[in-house]
Amino acid sequence: MKGITKLAVASICLLCVHVVYAQNSSGSCAPACPPKECPKPCPPKPCPPKPCKPCPPVCFERGYPDTNCCIKSAYNEPADYELSPCPWNFWVDASFTYWTAYEEGLTLARSNATYTAAPVETASVRTALFQDTKWEPGFKIGLGADLGHDHWSAFAEYTWFRSRTTTSAAAPEGPAGTTDPVWDINNWELDNFFNASHITSVWRLRMDLLDVGVTRPYYQGTHLIVAPFGGIRAEWIRQNLRIHPTPFDPLFAVNTNAVFHNQSYAWGVGPRGGFQGKWHLGWGFRIEGDMAGSIVFTRYTKVTDRADPVDDGLDRPNIAHYGDYNTVRFNNEMNIGLGWGDYFDCRNYHFDLLVTYDFQIFWNQNMMRMLVDEFDESPSASAHNLYLQGVTVKAQFDF
Repeated sequence: MKGITKLAVASICLLCVHVVYAQNSSGSCAPACPPKECPKPCPPKPCPPKPCKPCPPVCFERGYPDTNCCIKSAYNEPADYELSPCPWNFWVDASFTYWTAYEEGLTLARSNATYTAAPVETASVRTALFQDTKWEPGFKIGLGADLGHDHWSAFAEYTWFRSRTTTSAAAPEGPAGTTDPVWDINNWELDNFFNASHITSVWRLRMDLLDVGVTRPYYQGTHLIVAPFGGIRAEWIRQNLRIHPTPFDPLFAVNTNAVFHNQSYAWGVGPRGGFQGKWHLGWGFRIEGDMAGSIVFTRYTKVTDRADPVDDGLDRPNIAHYGDYNTVRFNNEMNIGLGWGDYFDCRNYHFDLLVTYDFQIFWNQNMMRMLVDEFDESPSASAHNLYLQGVTVKAQFDF
């Protein structure tokens, strides 16, 4: 009985020591890294008849830099502009473009000359005549809307661009011992026997582009926002090249008013995809860049080379053409620039300005050159690329 009593007393003492130690341990040791208290997002409120003033607090303003506090880890937090309290969830944008277009394969002629005496031992310098380029204004208009599902948005944008350039040049003088400088027409006259002392040409380009797609901007860190997008591109590209050479010797010229007409009309449609990146610098400013690519089924409905009737007694026309020519073409686009934006009127609206420098490639668009090369029996007949570059100024309004 005495042994049982001693055992009970010892057990009670051990229990008391354990309880006291546990209390002291939990009460004296604070966590090494206490969690920071994040601001709580605003609870949803019914739409008031008029905007609330002052503005209700938010955890952070979407579309702009964030701390690591509000965004959940392992989730692509959306970065579209979030308006309050009852937005329409639409945006409209308008852009002014100032671009220049140039195209490979628009070499008009090559210089040449005839020797009247023994050639002097000097370098024979020849040159090529290219179609001039010119900066031209254009525009874009766009419309977008929030789809209401996981912060995806849909957009549509139309691009209008027109260019008209004129080239005029006399044949350059040749080296010593030569006379009568001439231009050799670079295959544009299919019989390839026409020499000219002077050439005037006009190149017209008309482009209409329509891009429709969806996008979802999200945070990739606190200052970098990425917006992948995908959709469909439709395009209409029309070209005309008219070459008017002045014959070298009217007595042997085929036509003193010779004019060579070249046309290329095409439309296309196909998938388009890319991504947009925004790096926020602070005070609403950001660096922005876009990259995109398209694979477009293209139909050339008209590709022709036509000369005025030849004045050789036969009065025959000189015409070559492709019928409906179906193929696949690629487009690539890239731009980089500086933007600024901000919310206003208690975050009921958002306004944005963006200035970019753009580059675009329309691969293998110059079918006019391919046509004349093929009929000239050139083994390297191929279409050539069309390029655009220039400045775009864009304004966007979200509401």
